[in-house]
Amino acid sequence: MATAPPQPGSPQQANRILPFGALGSYLLVGGIFCVLLTLAFAWLAKGVFADRFVALDDGIITWLHGYWGAPIDQIMLFFTTIGEVWVLGPLIAVAAYALLRGGRWIDAAGLVLAAGGAGLLNLLLKDLFERTRPDLFSGPLHLTTYSFPSGHAMGSIAAYGMLAFVGARLTHNQLARVVIILIAALLVLCIGLSRVYFGVHYPTDVLGGYLAGAIWLAISIAVVLVVEQRAERRQQGIRDAELV
Repeated sequence: MATAPPQPGSPQQANRILPFGALGSYLLVGGIFCVLLTLAFAWLAKGVFADRFVALDDGIITWLHGYWGAPIDQIMLFFTTIGEVWVLGPLIAVAAYALLRGGRWIDAAGLVLAAGGAGLLNLLLKDLFERTRPDLFSGPLHLTTYSFPSGHAMGSIAAYGMLAFVGARLTHNQLARVVIILIAALLVLCIGLSRVYFGVHYPTDVLGGYLAGAIWLAISIAVVLVVEQRAERRQQGIRDAELV
């Protein structure tokens, strides 16, 4: 059997072979990531409205209800509060303003895109699916809006996720980057847990919010990276023209 000749290049050179260099690799991985999450969201939504997860949803809410009490209630109320629009909105506005003042206008725009876009997309998805909220127990929160996917879960992963992305880019300390990402992940997880704890969302609502929010976060990050590279190339072109 004849031996096939080796192909040109190597995996280590992929960043230079793909369009946009290293950015092309990020976009390729991000695209695959978004496709997989979209398929997962579609599978989850189909199962939700086929009543496949009723026992699981109700069982988890009932289990968490057994832990209701003043100390845990206050902790969960804190986490559910930092996922509210009236908290995330000013937080993103202040962070975006600080970035603008520091010359990081693309990162600032990315923050607004991630948080604002996630909010609008969540409203569209809720109106599309029209899932009623759980009504197993009477708790401190009384909501009448639709339930799937969770706005808190979706908004928190998009907003805090983009804040973590920007924060990690602004530090050169590897440990600091890991800490920033872990704190953001913990906040997002606790915010989602608080919604199930208070019985205002099914666990599948929160999972759906995480999936949809992660998709939008990935898209927002991709937009930031593409715009940044195009801006760098344009600036480099202007500098080259001035030298001619």
